[in-house]
Amino acid sequence: MKLLVIGGGLTGLAGAYEAVRLGAEVTLIEGSSRLGGKVWTEYTDNLVIEHGPDSVVSYRPEALGLARELGLGDKIEEVASSRVVYMRSGNKLRPLPASMGIILPARLWPFVTTGILSIPDKLRAGFDLVLPRKLTTGEDISIGEFLKYRLGPAMVRKFADPLVGGIYGASVDDLSLDAVLPSLRHNEEKHRALLLAARAGRPRGPQKKGASPFRSLQGGMGTLIDAVAGATRSSGVTIITGEMVEASILDSHEYDAVLLAGGVGSSAKLLADRVPEAATILGQIPMSSSTVVTLAYTEDQIGTGAAAHGWLEAQAAPVSGITVSTAKWAERAPEGQVLLRAFVPARLGAIASAPDDELLTAIKTHLAQIMGVRGEPWLTRITRWAGVMPSYTVGHLTRVAAIEKALESTPWRIAGSALHGVGLPDCIGSAKRAVGALLGVDSVVSSGDSRV
Repeated sequence: MKLLVIGGGLTGLAGAYEAVRLGAEVTLIEGSSRLGGKVWTEYTDNLVIEHGPDSVVSYRPEALGLARELGLGDKIEEVASSRVVYMRSGNKLRPLPASMGIILPARLWPFVTTGILSIPDKLRAGFDLVLPRKLTTGEDISIGEFLKYRLGPAMVRKFADPLVGGIYGASVDDLSLDAVLPSLRHNEEKHRALLLAARAGRPRGPQKKGASPFRSLQGGMGTLIDAVAGATRSSGVTIITGEMVEASILDSHEYDAVLLAGGVGSSAKLLADRVPEAATILGQIPMSSSTVVTLAYTEDQIGTGAAAHGWLEAQAAPVSGITVSTAKWAERAPEGQVLLRAFVPARLGAIASAPDDELLTAIKTHLAQIMGVRGEPWLTRITRWAGVMPSYTVGHLTRVAAIEKALESTPWRIAGSALHGVGLPDCIGSAKRAVGALLGVDSVVSSGDSRV
């Protein structure tokens, strides 16, 4: 079979790698001059700068499994020190409760004692223990609506929105419970109260203090792109960059099947005249934007907090969070240098679309107030990701089912972050499943787990 892959991000590359492994003849076309898509690592001035994601989660095996398969097993690295992540609440940096998951800690005592929540906030969350089930039908609702009922609005504002909304670039008041955190429905069905579910699911035995589920690669995530691109080329895949494709290529007799891995906009445009139902529904998936700002300082410019991994914002700020890359990962900068990353999603409002100089001024002022940063950074990078982050709003799974049904009898499949998960492991898994469907081979891909 001759397979065309449209899109040279990690999804397309993983799909091409899987297809050639299964015996297909593969051509991959990428519109830009660079492979990797949102995975983009820059090497300059002895710095390792991540313009996109800097890690993957270890409990989803697809990304780390691919890395090991490509000979990068010895390059996988854990966070450089004990996990110290803060939430800024009440103008103070407060450590996240120990064993914190996406919504609740696995142990309740850290939740009871955290300073992020006020006493009234904790009392309201405690009502969860006596409230009846809310999800009495199979109808999808927003994460925000569900959590406000069970745990109260403070838990949404101070935990769910920073932790979950930050991943999807949208408010949890809009995000689908069943598409994003289906485990919450399961927990309510089985235990009724989320606090009881958290207690029942707590890890047994001694736990490594500050253990983090996040993993990266020495030299940054771009190492994975280089490895999978090199492996596909050496396997005979033809890779073409800097060339845009027209919709007519879907009808080309040169290819037996096409994997659409170029993102929502690209896929919807290519399918518009051929499978209009799929294209229309695909176009209904909201796409959000985000900006990553990288700043390099010397250690003597940092007042406090350089050893912490960073913080998330549970109150008004020009950023949704800050990561101290040099504290989180080893060898990201020379000794004596501190590399910071600031995240500015579109949901923050006008600051996200502000001119570069205004945005930088706001972030530097914020860093000075919180970390005591003095003077100017000796290097800055601003990377704007416009309209590339799909938001899984209420009803997302229904839309996905309709898209996949419309494409079922065609030689075309969509892969990537638009349908079944926005993380890098999700993208790899979706590519494998799509290639398996096109080639008539069942691809066994772990669905991972969803954690409260």
